[in-house]
Amino acid sequence: MKYKYNIFQTTDKNNWNNNLLKVDYSTFFQTYENLISDSNGVIPVFITVENDYGEIKGQLGLRIIKTTVMYSSKILRQLRPIISKISSRIIWIYGPIIYSDNKNERIEILQQIIKAVDDIAKKFDTVQIEGQTPPCDFSIDEDYLNTFLENGYIRHDNISFIDELNVDKNELWHRISKKTRGDITRAKRRNINSKLLERKDELEDFIRLNQEWCKTKGLIITDTKKEKELLWNNLQNGIEKIFLAYQNNELISAIRVGFFNRTAYTNFVINSYSDSTNLGGTLLTWIALEWAKDNNLKFYDFSGGPILDKPSDQISSLLFYKRKWGGKEIPYYVLIKVRKKTSYKLFLLFFKLLRKYHNLRAS
Repeated sequence: MKYKYNIFQTTDKNNWNNNLLKVDYSTFFQTYENLISDSNGVIPVFITVENDYGEIKGQLGLRIIKTTVMYSSKILRQLRPIISKISSRIIWIYGPIIYSDNKNERIEILQQIIKAVDDIAKKFDTVQIEGQTPPCDFSIDEDYLNTFLENGYIRHDNISFIDELNVDKNELWHRISKKTRGDITRAKRRNINSKLLERKDELEDFIRLNQEWCKTKGLIITDTKKEKELLWNNLQNGIEKIFLAYQNNELISAIRVGFFNRTAYTNFVINSYSDSTNLGGTLLTWIALEWAKDNNLKFYDFSGGPILDKPSDQISSLLFYKRKWGGKEIPYYVLIKVRKKTSYKLFLLFFKLLRKYHNLRAS
């Protein structure tokens, strides 16, 4: 059997998403709606691989990013022309999606996808390519990963924390660490109330809270109107939910949850810094987990991070928070291919300095 790849900058939404449903490990990251729902300067690209009969046997949605746009700072805006030259990159999350259980076929289909990504990188003259494999694609093995390495990629091992929801709520509750269960109970005693964001005007509070969080990092949302429209479109398209926590009529926490194909994923949790003992985010994570169970979802992915011999305090803290929800540690892999080494080194150096600056602003 021979395979060939196709590259599109637009495609049929229903066909794309319906193909994703053929496997149980595809997530909202690869949906048509998610791939097109971004700010200016981000280009979605759709790859399909078909066999001799014209059947789709693999697909990958990715984004070409020229620079940081939506979340920015005064420094970033001033340096945007320089940043664009050293930071142009291809990004994909939780892909490729391959419709075959045959090991040899999977490798052949993957090879076609890798060729397609290389063609896109050349066309758009990107500095680097970075992709993440789907944690729940349990057919991924060393031969599969070596196919990337043979094509110039570097492998970084990661873990994600994923809860299987085929148990009752009582078992889900007792999978959570004892301290976290106590924090959820305390949040309820403190009259922290939660709700699902349902109206467009409620996004104003959410964006204000997000802006407050950004300011602590020395960032701003450069176009709040655009951000509001993007969020509302995701909610209307059925690939995201936003849960809100209020105390004394003030929004103190929010959580964005992406979902598709019976899998939910924590996009991010934001908290107000007005209260150092804010328990809103913890309560909302449990509320989101309950929502996923009530809506017959199969997996809840709390996300994760890199496996490092000497992780930073920040990464250790992040993994500790995610581990306490009781999900299984599932490996996934970040694969990076550097096309322009000098630009890439400058990119890493610049953002290392920028991260230090933001950490100082946050301290």
